Amino acid sequence: MTRSRTLPLLTATLIALLAAPHAGARTFAQIKASGVLRVATPGDLPPFTMHEAGRFRGYEPELLEAVAAGLGVRVEFRMAPASDLIKLLQDDQVDVAIGGLGITSTRENKVDFTVPTACAGVSVVSFDPKLQKHTDLVGKTIGVPSGSIMHSYVQKLPFEKKVNIYPSTGDVIYAVISKAVDATFAYTVMAPAAKRMFPKATFSFGPELWSVPLGMMVREDNTSTRAALNTGITRYLQTNSYAFLTAKHFSKDVRCKS
Repeated sequence: MTRSRTLPLLTATLIALLAAPHAGARTFAQIKASGVLRVATPGDLPPFTMHEAGRFRGYEPELLEAVAAGLGVRVEFRMAPASDLIKLLQDDQVDVAIGGLGITSTRENKVDFTVPTACAGVSVVSFDPKLQKHTDLVGKTIGVPSGSIMHSYVQKLPFEKKVNIYPSTGDVIYAVISKAVDATFAYTVMAPAAKRMFPKATFSFGPELWSVPLGMMVREDNTSTRAALNTGITRYLQTNSYAFLTAKHFSKDVRCKS
């Protein structure tokens, strides 16, 4: 084949590949047939999700395992940074992503969410108790986890500040402890877990500034899996097992108020 004929053929092939849609996400029927629900999480947001001693635990993994058992499948976890979760879903490498994921319009342009599994207030976290709200952070250095709703929120604050972006929530916590940053933002209900993990650290959690509904992410076209999870989550949130789970991790009911 001559070069003059090869080049147009290669160009046409490349255009076809670029125009082709992503492979479809596994339907819930396919997930059930495999017996495994593939789940990605950073595992670094206590008490929502934690990776300790080689296993995932916390409010969300335990809730999802209970829901999955009711749907007739088991959960297979993999650790991934928060900034990679959407791509893993879009590439059909996982079926679900969890990790204290706030349901936002920006994210909903790329993925779908289940019904909320919790609603959580957001607070300023610092060693300086005078830093109570976002307007107290003018001229301060703020640490945020990459890909988080805190990351998006802080970048939009309409005043002078320095934003340090870290790969994980754990890195942000250590940045606050080491005073590499003045403050961060976190879910208020994380305060007891943070104080248990770092008993000598005198964290100050300010008042709740706003509330965020949290959910599990699924790929945008994975309607059957989303529907199955919604049914399972809605049913589980009405059980005594849920009451025990939320009391265990938060000492309060974190369901969204209608």
